[in-house]
Amino acid sequence: MKHVKKRAKLLLPILALLLVLAGCQTVGGLDVNKALLGNLDVKSAEESMSFSLNAVPAAGISAEDQKIIDLINSFTLNVSHLKLQEGGDISASGTLGYKQASIPFTFYMSKTVLALNVEGAKKPFYFPMEGYYQELSGTGLDLEKAESVNKLLSQFVIKNLPNPSAINVTPVNEAVYGESLNLMKLHAEVTGDELPGLLKAFLKSVSQDTEGFTELISGLYDYLLPVLKQESTTDMLSSIGLGDVPLDNKAEVVTVLHDAAKLAVDTALLLYDKELDRLYESAPEIKTVLSKDTKLQVDLFVDSALHIRKQNMSLNVALPNDGSIPIRSISFKTETQLWNINGPVKADPIATEGALNVMETELTPGVVLRNFTADSTAYRVLKDDLGITKKSVVIYPGEDYSDTVVKGTTTMIPLRYLAYELDAEVKWNAATKQIIVTDDVYGTTIVLKAGSKDAVVGGVKVKLPQPVFFDRYGRGYVPLRSIAEALHAQVKVDSEGLIYITRD
Repeated sequence: MKHVKKRAKLLLPILALLLVLAGCQTVGGLDVNKALLGNLDVKSAEESMSFSLNAVPAAGISAEDQKIIDLINSFTLNVSHLKLQEGGDISASGTLGYKQASIPFTFYMSKTVLALNVEGAKKPFYFPMEGYYQELSGTGLDLEKAESVNKLLSQFVIKNLPNPSAINVTPVNEAVYGESLNLMKLHAEVTGDELPGLLKAFLKSVSQDTEGFTELISGLYDYLLPVLKQESTTDMLSSIGLGDVPLDNKAEVVTVLHDAAKLAVDTALLLYDKELDRLYESAPEIKTVLSKDTKLQVDLFVDSALHIRKQNMSLNVALPNDGSIPIRSISFKTETQLWNINGPVKADPIATEGALNVMETELTPGVVLRNFTADSTAYRVLKDDLGITKKSVVIYPGEDYSDTVVKGTTTMIPLRYLAYELDAEVKWNAATKQIIVTDDVYGTTIVLKAGSKDAVVGGVKVKLPQPVFFDRYGRGYVPLRSIAEALHAQVKVDSEGLIYITRD
């Protein structure tokens, strides 16, 4: 848990660093704020995007850690064509790179469905969205207002974030989707040691922006009023001084919320330096992340309509060399291009008739693999590289909750426990008094009968070393090794009697 907490702390400054550049003021005659907000008004467009990352290993790491780092560095995502249709429908086509593999995919999302198709899949995977939107509508929220609230929040944040020290604008001629355009190139850099000062400046600006703060809270009030009126929010409202305020009195509610929020920001400013020192003291590794070796670089290419037509971003994050993380630094790189802005764009839907509904189907490793042809790249990556079918179970006889018992020289185990660990399905046939076990990955069936040593595995009759029996709790016990091996697993026992069940 100690390492988990450390890693969680490290994420906070990394995420904050990514937000800093959103607040650039006018530079070289370019109103960057308006350019960033201009993209919020894009109703339709086409886009391409690429993403890659690179992890630098720490010295002396294990071969296992190095293998994981090599896999991380092999990951790439290339979206060759994304289409945003007016109204919100989105489609995308591209490739996912992993090791030496390249896996083509298509994606589609609307208000009714989210669908994914991967080369080699027998059927697309899809997730019905109707219930999701109905659930949101049931809260009383006006989903149509969500976009305006998002814009209002973006305006507020962008307006108050300060400029980084390294920022400049130059006119350039740049190709976007094969078209040569005259653009303004904004280049900005932020290092980790700048971040605390930039965040403090942001809080100061927010504290002084009474008009913007009030406008933001007013917009949030209009959007969240149905939720605020729900009984479940009463205690929360009382805790911030709204317990006795009539919720329909917008002016009074907004005033109370503004004052409470401003007090929180002002308090944060008063304690900022002291809390920052305390953070450094309690988590010294943060100093490495917030150092000059952590660096964000962004190039934005803006057209005359103040739309960002191209964006290149790279982020390198320095990580502490304290043994908690086998990586010295990790860098991310993205490149995007945008064209046909607010033009006629139609997303490409994915047919879901006969597709795999992930809401109705348990996506076990076997179900996922069987949906791919065995000779496909995706199948090989899932099974061999990612090892989604691999299992490793350790049983401590006499102490483990698996409740093993020994009959003669045979270890017996509750069937449902073993089946659960190996993703197998267990059914009871009342008519024939038989237990039917189905292997998740290979589909092998095992037919058993209480009180009998006779079994049928994959259509072949076999003799078990001990008969199946039920204990006083109604649990069916089976010979551990025989059934595990029938489910394509291997069983080993060490010198201390520990039982290892593994499946590749």
